[in-house]
Amino acid sequence: MPIYKGLLKKGFLLPECEKHFHDHDETWLILSGNGTGYWLDPQGHREEFYLESGDVWMVPAGYEHGSLGPNSPDFSISVVNGTLPQECHSPGHYYMEREGYIPSLKLEKLPTDRYAIE
Repeated sequence: MPIYKGLLKKGFLLPECEKHFHDHDETWLILSGNGTGYWLDPQGHREEFYLESGDVWMVPAGYEHGSLGPNSPDFSISVVNGTLPQECHSPGHYYMEREGYIPSLKLEKLPTDRYAIE
């Protein structure tokens, strides 16, 4: 796990953020102010979240999400990307309507002889 330094000291003001997705988890650190975020799970169920200074909002990979905009003029966040799986998009905003798929991540058990007893 990388060490992230300074995430609580720097961030950016968040105006309304359009609906998008990532094929990695994303975490929002709410630095100041307050606003409303939302997500749609892979089945299309929408949920809204009131976000305020000190909150941490974790958005799972494949969840469309965005912000309805700030409720206060100083609504600022810092963002941390989760693990970027092999063959995922480069970090950025992607759109279901354009991409044509919903990311689905799963863990697989693969046999290994890495720790074979000799």
